[in-house]
Amino acid sequence: MIIRPVKGAEMDAVIELGRRNFEESRFQGMPFDEAKVRQNVAQMLNAPRSDHFACGAFDSTGKLTGYMVGKIEQYFFCDYTVATSVFLFVDPKERGGLAALKLILAFRAWAKNRGAKEMYIGVAGGVLVERTGRFLQRLGLNFTGGNYSMWLDAPARAGPVH
Repeated sequence: MIIRPVKGAEMDAVIELGRRNFEESRFQGMPFDEAKVRQNVAQMLNAPRSDHFACGAFDSTGKLTGYMVGKIEQYFFCDYTVATSVFLFVDPKERGGLAALKLILAFRAWAKNRGAKEMYIGVAGGVLVERTGRFLQRLGLNFTGGNYSMWLDAPARAGPVH
């Protein structure tokens, strides 16, 4: 398992894995706008590496099996910074392996290198929430609260929380 920054030439693989991420998540009842996703992925891949993290987990054949996207931002109340995960996803066939662990360790190293005071990983997609929470706690992250949401105009097939 190799963890490295995702390259522009791998955009199609990122979008395909992103589609699987989307279809498994609580957002599955919304439309998946591939053109918008492509635009956002391109923007993410072109963002300065100093404040944006976009790495993939690649198997021995070079196939993308997972990804993590994050960013550094200042707290609202002071100049300290926090590294916040935006997406963390591993192909269901690859779960239980080293991909998520290595992605998180790479994210932590990246955050420390940039002077972040905290690393924050949310579980807002509603997929395997309890299992993911146990995994993150085994890595030393603390449970600091929950994510709560309410559909104001519910999608036709609003996804359940797993």
